[in-house]
Amino acid sequence: MTLRRKTQIALGITLLLLLLMLDLTFTSFLRQSAEQTDRERITLNLSRAVVSINAEAKTLSAIAANWAHSNATWNYMNGRNPNYASDILNRNALTEVGISSMIFIDNGNMVRLFKDFSSNDEPSSPESEFLAIFENPKNQSLLDYTGPSGISGIVLKENQPILFTVKPILKSDIQGPPAGNLVVTRTLSPKLIENISRNLRFNFAIETTTETEKQHAEELPLILIDDTERKDTTISGRMLVKDHSGTPSFWVRGINKKEDIAAAEKKIQYLFLIFAVIAVILSFLYDFFFKHVFSNRMKKLQNEVEAIRDEKGHKGVITVDSKRDEINSLQRTLSDVMAYHDFKQEHKNKMDSISLMVYERFAQAGNRLCYKTLEDIATAFSPGDEKFRNSLPRAAKMTVKFCDRLKVADEEKFYAYLGALFSRIGLLGVPFSIRNKTAGLSPVELREYHKYPMFSRDFLESVELLRPATQIPYSWNEKWDGTGFPKGLSGSAIPLQARVFAIVNGWNEMTRPWLGRKLPSQEEVEMKLRELAGTWYDPQLTEQFIQILHEERDA
Repeated sequence: MTLRRKTQIALGITLLLLLLMLDLTFTSFLRQSAEQTDRERITLNLSRAVVSINAEAKTLSAIAANWAHSNATWNYMNGRNPNYASDILNRNALTEVGISSMIFIDNGNMVRLFKDFSSNDEPSSPESEFLAIFENPKNQSLLDYTGPSGISGIVLKENQPILFTVKPILKSDIQGPPAGNLVVTRTLSPKLIENISRNLRFNFAIETTTETEKQHAEELPLILIDDTERKDTTISGRMLVKDHSGTPSFWVRGINKKEDIAAAEKKIQYLFLIFAVIAVILSFLYDFFFKHVFSNRMKKLQNEVEAIRDEKGHKGVITVDSKRDEINSLQRTLSDVMAYHDFKQEHKNKMDSISLMVYERFAQAGNRLCYKTLEDIATAFSPGDEKFRNSLPRAAKMTVKFCDRLKVADEEKFYAYLGALFSRIGLLGVPFSIRNKTAGLSPVELREYHKYPMFSRDFLESVELLRPATQIPYSWNEKWDGTGFPKGLSGSAIPLQARVFAIVNGWNEMTRPWLGRKLPSQEEVEMKLRELAGTWYDPQLTEQFIQILHEERDA
């Protein structure tokens, strides 16, 4: 191998390795930065949610102090002003500020008065809240005199947090012995959580702590951020809230959308693709330079041979030295021609390899762009609220994962993905008054509603790319026992993709978070799926899907 060829190979490999290293470095840095930003943002939002809950507790304490340190309240507890409850306690005003109940307790720790101020849609009572606070032996000492400021805390009643404060009943000048205690409560209801979420522009839910977590309170971290895969579009976490005694009370769980770095990654890939093209151009320029130098040398040799021939013609004599020089020149020329031929062949092979790599990078970028475009179209045109539409890619990706477990062919997995994305597109053909009706549908309305799988099929068949993906949109409403629609198929007569998506859709609906919803545990999800196996779902596929859930949890 000549030095010229070695130099060309070394130059090409060095440029490609350098570009690859730079590509990996920049992409890794971008992903790490986006991940760190996502974690910091959800931590900040969780902290703001907990601060808002604590602010509600301080507001409750201030309201309670206003009533506890009142001459009218003190007189009532000392036997004066028996009409205090009807004349002073304004239900509308206290309900408006969010008070659930007021409990007046005399110095003998006997309840003098229960007063309910909760709204009509809250299934609560002062008696049940009183028991929730003081049935815990740790809280029974709260009725002892603790100074004018009293004490505040959080308790759980049937897994629903209740903010409470205990204030000694004193005169308005806060002098003299107390006439008892005033307990004021406020439930941390879904409505209150919704109001806080609206102000923060961050959706969160309450998740009660388990008995095991309460027993290991010192080992619990304040904030837990769930591990997510790079392809996930959301990141979730939770922050611990403790009661007045330091016992873990509940978690504040929230979900944020991840920072979308797909566009930035695409720009980086395009940038390094341009660099690769430049490297190819440099290789061509090197080849052009080599050919130019070689051509000049060939011309020089040819001129020398012609000059020797001319000299022979003039002298008419051929000497041994002149013949030897001519043979040496011809040998050098032949060696250079062979070297140039080898160089051209090797250069052609290298250019084919570089072209293939460039085409593969273009194909990968086009693939990602195609998937993203299809997801955007499906979420934009499928009926339902924004949170429901954003959950469609999640169900589609799980469908592909399930099909991969069943060893479905790659082409079929792609069409299963498309079918899952457009599974409800036919609802656009159902009248708005029917598909958004919350009460039971009449027989006529039910027949209209059951037509939407046919609308889905017709829509997909009208688009050439989506035409092979009609199995899921048309048949996923069929049930294993034959009571589904639109054709009433049963058992294995239902297409495999439709049976797979029916199970994935049930899991997606059970685990999809929304405002104020307490997510079920994995055991509850598995139990519900098994209940529906044999009637709605294929029993064998249901068990295989539950095995996938186990593997994700243990991973």
